[in-house]
Amino acid sequence: MAAALSLTLALGACAAPQGAGTGVPAAPLRVTNGGLPFAYHEGAAARRVAMETCAAEGATLRTSIYDRFEAGAWVFVEGCA
Repeated sequence: MAAALSLTLALGACAAPQGAGTGVPAAPLRVTNGGLPFAYHEGAAARRVAMETCAAEGATLRTSIYDRFEAGAWVFVEGCA
């Protein structure tokens, strides 16, 4: 019984979880307001633009706690997937 359990645990550790990525990180997506800078308080509008940008590529926006406002642009670090 103990041998079967340890074998099951060992095999489970080697398998990648279902739906695991390819290991290739997505490029960050920088969003501006039609070429003009966004303001810090316009994060919701920037997210809508980012979602539309990804949808145009047939992908979805991957948001993260590391998304940030930087020099007039909102940066979505995980980009589109």
